Amino acid sequence: MCGVSSALATLAAPAVTALRTAHPLVEPLIIEEESTDSYRLLLADEADIALVLPGPDAPPVTDARFEQTPLLTDRQDLLVAAGHRLARPEGVHLLEAADQAWIVKKHNNDSYPLLLAACAAAGFTPRIAHEVKEWYAVSSLVAEGLGVCLLPRIVPLPQHPVVRVPLLGEATPVRQLLTAVRRGSTSHPVINAGLQALHHTATSIGT
Repeated sequence: MCGVSSALATLAAPAVTALRTAHPLVEPLIIEEESTDSYRLLLADEADIALVLPGPDAPPVTDARFEQTPLLTDRQDLLVAAGHRLARPEGVHLLEAADQAWIVKKHNNDSYPLLLAACAAAGFTPRIAHEVKEWYAVSSLVAEGLGVCLLPRIVPLPQHPVVRVPLLGEATPVRQLLTAVRRGSTSHPVINAGLQALHHTATSIGT
């Protein structure tokens, strides 16, 4: 299995544990990659199941090389420093953060196009102040008051003085996690078992 870090931690890890319990002769391998590289690994036969996010550089669902199936709808929260004016437990509208500095990695990272789309729907363009990829580092910068970010609901909070704030409104940002496999490979018993384990895990956690 390959895919983005949050999906591997929350979905792939428990799914692989269940897969190994049910099929002890299977030896799974987990590879962290962004979505575009995960599709490449599928085509190179270096991975069998990818956990990916649709985006501008991802192949369309009609691409005959892949079978892509929705797995989990993951809500996005606003992450702010403790004591921030937007640290309201009842939630805020994304537009209220239009004047904030934002923390995200702009290049080769699935979260950037998601942020742009969410902010555009809310009516503003985000000002990117810092480019950081790993969630622990992002949370550290947020805790220091250097900016805010969108945090997927399935990503656990590090032990930093930060607050996860629900986003309100009809167009609250979400990201859709998909499973992708090479077309025709779902009939393989191990790949099929892996997909079933992922869907069972996704159903059990929800968001």
